[in-house]
Amino acid sequence: MIKNIVFDLGNVLLDFDPESYLDELGYSDDLKSQLINEIFETEEWLQLDRGTISQKQAVEKWQQRNPELAEEIAEVMAEWEKILTLKKDSLEILKSTAEKNYNLYILSNFHQLAFDYISSKYDFFKYFDGRVISADVNLIKPEAEIYDHLLNKFNLKAEETLFIDDSKANIEAALKKGIRVIHFKDAESLDEELKLYLKE
Repeated sequence: MIKNIVFDLGNVLLDFDPESYLDELGYSDDLKSQLINEIFETEEWLQLDRGTISQKQAVEKWQQRNPELAEEIAEVMAEWEKILTLKKDSLEILKSTAEKNYNLYILSNFHQLAFDYISSKYDFFKYFDGRVISADVNLIKPEAEIYDHLLNKFNLKAEETLFIDDSKANIEAALKKGIRVIHFKDAESLDEELKLYLKE
């Protein structure tokens, strides 16, 4: 029987779409590809998630590696967290789930500055009983230790816990811990799968 429901944030409750953001900044396709590759797909991006590097340090490293993109990198990172906007359909599901008798938690890979921004901007955190944010614990999904940390911190039983995430790797890692899972694709399918799980 499910007693605990754990939500990821990015691409589950919040949109995270770097490509659209770079479109809005007016970059060409070639430049867009370069910036995605040199910022969002780097080891430093994961270190930001892990909380072992500051955004200032990451920007300096990217600029040192790509001096010809220094200005664009600074522009992209100046306010990138504004791309984290609410997925309203998912929020409705969260609200209706919060009205039932489940314990709700967050387990998310997130940079410290970006998390500070969204937690001051949005009020959906009031629905949750607790959270594990990667930058706070220096662990990231899909590492096994972050799931152990979640279960231990809130004294949860894996078999009573359902985890919702858009990443297949993160879902598979949770499954290995005995946690029940939903691989998030869109709000409509999440709603259907939740109803099936919560019938138990």
